[in-house]
Amino acid sequence: MNMDYFQKINIKKTGFLVFLLVIAAASLFIFNQYFYKNQQVIASEREELAVTGTIEAKSVTAAFKVPGKIQELHVNEGDRVELGGSLALLESKELQAKLTQAQAAREAADAVANQAQKGVGAATEEVEAAIQYAESKVAQAEVGLKNAKQLYDRVVPLHENGVASDKELDEAANNYELAQKTLEEAEAGLAQAESARKKVEVAEAAHGAALGQCKQADGAISEAQAYLDNILLTAPICGYITQKFLEAGEMVNAGTPVFEITDLANTHVKVFISEKKIGRVHLGQEAEIRVDAFPDKVFKGKVVWINNAGEFAVKKAVDDQHERDIRSFQVKIEIPNPDLVLKTGMTARVKILEGGE
Repeated sequence: MNMDYFQKINIKKTGFLVFLLVIAAASLFIFNQYFYKNQQVIASEREELAVTGTIEAKSVTAAFKVPGKIQELHVNEGDRVELGGSLALLESKELQAKLTQAQAAREAADAVANQAQKGVGAATEEVEAAIQYAESKVAQAEVGLKNAKQLYDRVVPLHENGVASDKELDEAANNYELAQKTLEEAEAGLAQAESARKKVEVAEAAHGAALGQCKQADGAISEAQAYLDNILLTAPICGYITQKFLEAGEMVNAGTPVFEITDLANTHVKVFISEKKIGRVHLGQEAEIRVDAFPDKVFKGKVVWINNAGEFAVKKAVDDQHERDIRSFQVKIEIPNPDLVLKTGMTARVKILEGGE
């Protein structure tokens, strides 16, 4: 009886040991399978074009081109604005006064220029008339001299032959000498008349100066008008007001940001792909994007830019024979965001799809 009892105990022990061995073998098998699959998943993930980046969007600041005091703000943070839409307005009283002053200066310059132009015309007419008169006197004197010389030339031989008297010779000589003096006086008068052309030059210079004043006044008008044209601040892009830096009533310098506008409807993410994988990325390639805020939602994206220049090294060389630096290339992926659920700054997990994925 004792023998049967011990045999039963041994049998139970053996069965228990066998059971334990089976459990251990099964556990080892399950562990190996799990570890193998895990390794396969990790290896597969490493080979995938899967990277992490940050949600971004095109953002610009809107600023006045001219200084002034803000009279009105037409939008607030969160408002959607269209390209060219009104954002803010500067006070315009001083600028309008400057424009009025510039316009008055232009009118005064016009009056001076018109008067100077009339002066040029009057001086020209006067000088030309004097020159014409002097030229006619020179022509008459030349004819008189010619006639007096001819008479003198006839009387001299007649006098030598006793045909003409001494009185006739003296009269011919005196007339000839008088004709010469008359011509000299006429030529001097012509020279004086021609020198009067300087009056015209002076008048023309005055007219030119007046025209210069007109141009200067035009410049002042254009400047004042340009200032007035820029007192209205408009949106440089479509988007949403994400920041307001100033309030109505504040003074602002040219170029000081008043609003920040962000195109939240068209977000993007920039990621870095190692040079080992960049050859598998091309423009237009689709991508899937996931964010922690919406774990069950997949956002669709598209590769729109690949930097041709490598960035920092993602792996440094260990030695010169077997390893080398592995550089990365920046890739931009556009993500439509019509519902505005994606926010800038969110961490995004990006998977660039290949083949039939």
